[in-house]
Formats: sequence, C-alpha cells, structure tokens
Amino acid sequence: MKKLVSIRALTARLNRKLAKESKKLLKYKPRLQSNDPIVEYAVVDLKTNSIINFHMASELQEFARGLGCLASLEEVSFE
Repeated sequence: MKKLVSIRALTARLNRKLAKESKKLLKYKPRLQSNDPIVEYAVVDLKTNSIINFHMASELQEFARGLGCLASLEEVSFE
C-alpha cells in the first residue's frame, strides 16, 4: 500500500536536502497564454544565483527519488 505525500511536503523535503548544497527548489508558472495551468520547478544555486535545471511537476517525483527524499512506498499527490 502506497503512502500519499503532498506536493508541499515533498518540496519541503527537497529544499531541506538541497539546502546542504546551497541550492533551492523554486516554483513558477511560465508566461504562456494557455488555459492549462502548467507549473514548473527550477533548482537554483544560491551562491551564483543561476538556474541549474528545470522540472515539470510530473517529473518532480522521479527527481525526489533520485535524491533520496521519497521512499519507494511513497507516492506524490498532486491535488
């Protein structure tokens, strides 16, 4: 049975993990004129103030698993 983790809890976990490397996960909405509410995330290096990589909301779960912030029995609830 999978345990649901909210997107807010997952971003908090990711930010705690990334803070050790002086990085932060930021959420933003691209400037596209569409009806779809696309949410993207960017990992920013706080020392150089540059964007390291981008993630769509759907890719955030795999990114968190790669960093060890999400266990195999946990699943992200995007609601």
